[in-house]
Amino acid sequence: MMSTAPSTNLQKSPPPPPALREEDEAWAFCWHSLVQVSRTFSKPIELLPAELRAATTCGYLLCRIADTVEDDPNMSQSARDELFTAFLAVLEDGESPARFCQLAHSLEADAPEFELATNLDRVLRVFEKLPEPMQRVCVQWTGEMVRGMSLYGHRQPGANGVVTLNTVADLERYCYFVAGTVGRLLTGLFSHAIDDLSHERFTRMHQYAESFGLGLQMVNILKDQTDDLTRGWCFIPQTLWRAHGLTPADMLDETRHDDARAAVAPVFDTAREHLDAALEYTLAIPAEQTGIRLFCLLPLWMAVRTLAVADGNEAMFVADAPVKISRDEVGRLIASATQHVADDAALREQYAKLCRVD
Repeated sequence: MMSTAPSTNLQKSPPPPPALREEDEAWAFCWHSLVQVSRTFSKPIELLPAELRAATTCGYLLCRIADTVEDDPNMSQSARDELFTAFLAVLEDGESPARFCQLAHSLEADAPEFELATNLDRVLRVFEKLPEPMQRVCVQWTGEMVRGMSLYGHRQPGANGVVTLNTVADLERYCYFVAGTVGRLLTGLFSHAIDDLSHERFTRMHQYAESFGLGLQMVNILKDQTDDLTRGWCFIPQTLWRAHGLTPADMLDETRHDDARAAVAPVFDTAREHLDAALEYTLAIPAEQTGIRLFCLLPLWMAVRTLAVADGNEAMFVADAPVKISRDEVGRLIASATQHVADDAALREQYAKLCRVD
């Protein structure tokens, strides 16, 4: 059994907002956990104003705990349901986190995720210092995520031992629960943090909030198909495979790669539609809010470019052949987003270039 003792080598965290000064240790733990479970996410979150940075960190960590429960490959569904129920009782009913932390000791997870889940109480010490509207947003959308994860967790594998979604609509519904909720959560936090947000911009942000999450999630699904298959899941719908006379396992057969590309093409189309909407979401954020815009632009630029690289790339169907963009290109994308962050026309032009398949 892994130790729950907190690490003594906490990475230096950004300064907390004034309301968290008395919770320096808990904030340091939250930031350390964020960096450990998602170094990529910790970079753009540093760009946010202090209070929003703390709220977004807490929101992300709560969602990551839910994700850790969902992803445990060997946990029984009854044990998973018990953990989800205990987690919701803490968030929605104000119960002590002690029982959840105790149950979380049964998780099979990497050390950072295990340490995070079994120290939920330390995350809550920061969370409970946030403004109440921000707390309500996090509770609402994390709760929605957990209920959706629990629902899909009851799906049973087919005769081939793989759990597969049914239709593209089913895929979008799953992505709503695990990622569209994150778009809603972020929008609620942004709306609270941006002073004098116009009704027009507020409406546009809410219109595209779910797509911001769905687009990013679908790119991950497309690039991680073989990894998901090895753990008994396939998020590409059954109807698409069957239309081309395939099963999910056939994607690994190099003689069927042309058929596999045709099968997943509708998911590429759906992902592009959501990424297009994610751009509109980002441009609805006032241009002077450069930190929030960059927070959205950086993962969007990476996702758009990754989708272009994946399109027609046989590596999608080869185990242990990750589809990713180079470190140098990542640097160029960050520089471009930073340079044009307040220029809507330039951002639209750059987005169109990133969408092009080489």
